[in-house]
Amino acid sequence: MAQRTRSQQRSATKQLASLEEMTDALQPIIDKVWRYCENSGVRGRTVTLKVKFSDFQQITRSRTLPGMVENRATLDQTGKDLLVGQFPFGKSVRLLGASLSSLNTDEEPESPQLCLGF
Repeated sequence: MAQRTRSQQRSATKQLASLEEMTDALQPIIDKVWRYCENSGVRGRTVTLKVKFSDFQQITRSRTLPGMVENRATLDQTGKDLLVGQFPFGKSVRLLGASLSSLNTDEEPESPQLCLGF
């Protein structure tokens, strides 16, 4: 079975409060997801951001792009856009995660063609 999503998350060593801290913390996460994409040749269309707060409440936000994410810059910018679109949170963040889904490995199963005996 093909992998349907590639994700990575990391707990912060300290509570994150500023947008700059969160953007910086997101970079190694994006790096790991993109490294997998580069090494495997996998690409995807949907970028998802996961945010877990200090009170353990969690939110996810995603954006599906019209085409495959073909470079790290697009993955990075989409992740940042999702983060900025939710900021300010009003509470500190303890974990960030990013994922890429709608992968080019999600092939539609072929329907068998039936032979009609006319």
